Amino acid sequence: MMILATLLLGPFLKILLILIYLLILTYSIIKILLDTQSTPKTLAYLLLVIGLPLIGVIIYFAFGINYRHKKMDKMGIASQSERTREFKKNIADQTGALLKSHANSIKQYSELVRFIHNLGYENLSRNEYKLLVNGEEKFPEVLKILDTAKHFVHMEYYDWENDTRGNQIKDILLKKTREGVKVRIMYDDYASRKIKHNIVKELKAGGVEIYPVIKVRLAQFANRINHRDHRKVIIVDGLTGFVGGINISDRYDNSIDTGLYWRDTHVKITGATVLNLQRHFMVNWNICQPNKLYFTKSLFPDAINQVETDEMELAQVVAGGPVYPLSNIMLTYFRIFTLAKEKLYITNPYFVPNDSILDALKQAAISGVDVRLMMPAKSDSAIVGAASKFYFRELLQAGVKIFMYKKGFVHAKTVVADTNLSVVGTANMDIRSFDLNFEIMSVIYGPTFARQLEKVYLNDLNECDELKYEDWMKQGVFKQLTYAIARLISSFL
Repeated sequence: MMILATLLLGPFLKILLILIYLLILTYSIIKILLDTQSTPKTLAYLLLVIGLPLIGVIIYFAFGINYRHKKMDKMGIASQSERTREFKKNIADQTGALLKSHANSIKQYSELVRFIHNLGYENLSRNEYKLLVNGEEKFPEVLKILDTAKHFVHMEYYDWENDTRGNQIKDILLKKTREGVKVRIMYDDYASRKIKHNIVKELKAGGVEIYPVIKVRLAQFANRINHRDHRKVIIVDGLTGFVGGINISDRYDNSIDTGLYWRDTHVKITGATVLNLQRHFMVNWNICQPNKLYFTKSLFPDAINQVETDEMELAQVVAGGPVYPLSNIMLTYFRIFTLAKEKLYITNPYFVPNDSILDALKQAAISGVDVRLMMPAKSDSAIVGAASKFYFRELLQAGVKIFMYKKGFVHAKTVVADTNLSVVGTANMDIRSFDLNFEIMSVIYGPTFARQLEKVYLNDLNECDELKYEDWMKQGVFKQLTYAIARLISSFL
């Protein structure tokens, strides 16, 4: 009797398990279709859960879902909206007046100015910009400006290392705190995990308010690192700001021998654009900890005392991340690429574009624009490096010139268009920077800064090998297949 029951139960259990799995699979497919906005990522997840029975579903629910996403988005969207309303109410918007007074010089980009302004109330203002090439230029300038702080220092960083430069900045922040300066810091809990047991503790003990933007715990590790705070921002007294690609680490400073030459770009800003940096800092600050910041005159000084000069540049800030309704970074890149008429010089270390960016670059090149893309010859991510190469064939075929930087690792995220527009920021040209990460960049209008950045770009070309379409097409099928697979895998990253 028992043997008969066992025989009957075996097939029944199999059918039951199959039905349960089909229900889970159906639920997974529906969730992927409804929750994943990126088409490539949607297709990749569908292929994963269907092509790898059970294992694919487990991988998707472990790594593909960000369980904090909705809660953070809700809080962040509310904070972003509130800070924007405060900003509109209290900060005079000079965008229209500056567009009129600089009609001749900014004519080509007046549409872009309005576009960025409408994306997130990003005011146009006049500023002084100082180009900082590599850590050996950035860190001395940062340390000098931090030492001048009288009221507050705000910092938001992706990667902070426990090394020479990391401890120098820690020490000066502790010194300023003892002098009565209010220091507030946010860091990415995943990328800056090495400082959590020393630098973070020392700063807290010294009176610094320091918090991770997105807290990572081991039990929730897989699904919480989808959103990362990739910004590198410093704001001092609301008067001076820094933004760019350089993290707080010795490897960015070539005066310190770390075994690899690191090429990166940062800017120092003096002017009203700093107030926009401040607003976006406050959005994330109010998400990650309970002591909220609101608009006050002490945080947003009325006047920035500076002498008007011809070297001052018109500029805007563009911020991106999961709390912003649109893909601000991607849309701004796209608009700049489509407006270029003669030259478009791009440096970016992680190039896995969506269709819009790819089409904009091809369209510009086919139209006769001198489009140049500079990337590292050897990426620090094998998958991303291989995925980038998947796009080389059609870019080269369209006339885009691709240069592989071989002196070391180029990590800069810059654009120069027509020697009259520049971009320096934190954002890569990939799905992560477009849709998942908190990013920020400055768009600078005018030839003075553009000439400086273009000169650096042309100098960097001396350290590059240019790819040629004919040579690229000589690669074997195996390599091309590797690039195609890497491009598919990159959708999960």
